[in-house]
Amino acid sequence: MDTLPSYSHLSGSAAIAGILTHLLYFIRGEHHVHAPRIVQFYTLSAIVLAGFTYRTAGYDILTSLIATGIIIGSYFAGLLGSLFTYRAFFHRLRKFSGPFRARVSNLYHASLLKNSDNYRVITEMHEKYGPVVRTGPANLSVNIPEAVQIVLGSDSKCSKTAWYDASLPLVNLHTARDKKIHERRRKVFSKAFSPKALVEYESRVSIHSELFCRAIAEMKGQPFDATRWFKYFAFDVMGEVGLSESFRMLTEETNRWIPDLLEDGMSDIAQLQPIPWATILLHRLPLIAHGPKRFLEFVTDQAKRRAQRSDVKPDVLSYLVEAYEQSEKKDIDFQWYRGDTRLVIVGGSDTTAATLTYIFYHLATDPSQITKLRAELKPLLQGRSELDPKDVTAAKHLNGVIHEALRLHPPIPSGFPRLTPPEGITINGTYIPGNTTVVLPLWTMSRSEECYPRANEFIPERWYSQPELIKHNVFAPFGLGPYGCIGKHLAMMEIRNMIVHILNSFDVIELAPGEDGYRLLNESKDHFTIGLQPLMMVFDKKDWAKDRTDLS
Repeated sequence: MDTLPSYSHLSGSAAIAGILTHLLYFIRGEHHVHAPRIVQFYTLSAIVLAGFTYRTAGYDILTSLIATGIIIGSYFAGLLGSLFTYRAFFHRLRKFSGPFRARVSNLYHASLLKNSDNYRVITEMHEKYGPVVRTGPANLSVNIPEAVQIVLGSDSKCSKTAWYDASLPLVNLHTARDKKIHERRRKVFSKAFSPKALVEYESRVSIHSELFCRAIAEMKGQPFDATRWFKYFAFDVMGEVGLSESFRMLTEETNRWIPDLLEDGMSDIAQLQPIPWATILLHRLPLIAHGPKRFLEFVTDQAKRRAQRSDVKPDVLSYLVEAYEQSEKKDIDFQWYRGDTRLVIVGGSDTTAATLTYIFYHLATDPSQITKLRAELKPLLQGRSELDPKDVTAAKHLNGVIHEALRLHPPIPSGFPRLTPPEGITINGTYIPGNTTVVLPLWTMSRSEECYPRANEFIPERWYSQPELIKHNVFAPFGLGPYGCIGKHLAMMEIRNMIVHILNSFDVIELAPGEDGYRLLNESKDHFTIGLQPLMMVFDKKDWAKDRTDLS
C-alpha cells in the first residue's frame, strides 16, 4: 500500500472546512427539510473524493479509500466538534438546566423514547431539573401555568416549529406553519364544522352509538376490549361523517385491521419525534418506513375514492373536495387534500376513542359517577325517547366527566411544539430567547398540584361546583387559539352521545375480572396522539323490551 504524504496533510484543512460549514451554514436557519439532499451531497462527495484520489494520485483502491476516510473523518470531526462545543457552552440556552447530553443533540432525547413514553420521560425530567428543562440543543419543556396562554393562546406570537414539517411533502391544516396559509385553509374546514353541519352529523353519530350498544349487548355480559371497540365506533363515525362511507367495523370484521394500520403508521416514527430531519429521511426509505407508507397509501386511496363520489350526504370532505376541484394547481392542492384527509382520519378517530376509553375506565372504578350521571340525565328526557342535544350539551356533570378525563389523559400528552418569536418571550419572569422550540407538557401540567389540588383524583365537580379545585387552568387538550382543534365540537358531541347511549342501554358498567387498568394507565404509548393498551370491561345490558328512556 502506498503512503499518504500528499493527502494526509489535508486533514487539517478538512477539519477547518467542517468548522466553517457549521459556523457559516448549519448554525443559521432551518435545514431539516433539506436532509435528504444533504445526505445525497455528502455521499456523492465521498464517492467523487475517492475517485479523485484513485485516479490523480496513482493510489491503489485501498489506499484511496483510506485517504478519503482520513479527509472525511477530519471534516466531520471539525463540523461536529464545533457544533457540540457551541451547543454545550455558547448557545443562547446554555443557562437552562437539563441533561448535559441533551445540550448537544436531540438524539439523546430520542434515545430515551424506546418505550414510546415521551410524556413520562418529560415528567421525570421536570421532577429532576425544575419547571424549565432543556431537552435538546434549541428545545425547552416549560411546566409553568402562565405559559399556556403566552405560548398557545389567541394572542401568542409563537409559531409552529420544524416538527410540523416531518410529513412533507404531505401538508394539512395541522402542519401548516405559515399563518396566512393556515388561516385560508381553516376557512375551508370551518364550513365542515359549523353549527349547521354538526346538526346534520348528529343523527349519524347516534346511529353508530346504537350499533355499538347492540354489538356489546350481543356479548351477553362477556368481557370485551373497550379500547378496541371504542376505536371501531370512532372509525365508523369518522368514516360516515368525514368520508360518507362507514367502515362498518361495529357490524363486520372485514375492516377491523384499519386501526392497527394507523397504530403502525404512528408507532414507527414515535421515537423520532424530537428529530424532524430524521423523520423526513425515514419517509424516503421504503423498507424502513413500511408502517407510515402503508397508512399513507390507505389515506390516498380513501381521498381518491371520496373525490370520485358525488352522490353523498354532506360530510367533512365535501368542502375539501370542492376546494380541490376549484383549484388551478391540482398537483399542489392534491397534497393538501390528501394531507387533510389524513388529518380527518387520525384526528376523527384516534383521540375520540382514547377519551371514551379513559372515561369508562373512571366510571367503572367509581360507580358513584354513574349514579350522578343518571340522576342528571333522567329529568332531561321529560317523556321523550331521545335526549335533546342542546340539553346534553348543557349537562354540567356530564361535561365535568368529559373534561376531567381530558385533563388527566390529554389525547396529545406531550403537548404542541411552538417556536418563540425572534424577540423571545417572558413567562413568569423567565426570559426564553427567540427561535427556541418550546413545548408545554400537557400530561405533566394537568397532574400538577400547583394547578389542580388533588390533581391525580378524578373529580368532575371541579369543573362546575368546586372551582376551588382549579388554581391555574392549564386545560388545553384540543389546543388553543388559532391553531386549536377545529373538530373539537364534533368530538364533544360524539363523546356525549356515546355516554348517554351506553348509560341508557346497560345496568352494569365495570372492569372485567382480573382487569385493574394498569396496562391502560401505565403502558399506553405516546405516538404524539396516545396509543392505548387494552382495557377489558363488562357491560351488562338492560332488557331491550323495556322503555329505553329509563336512566335510573
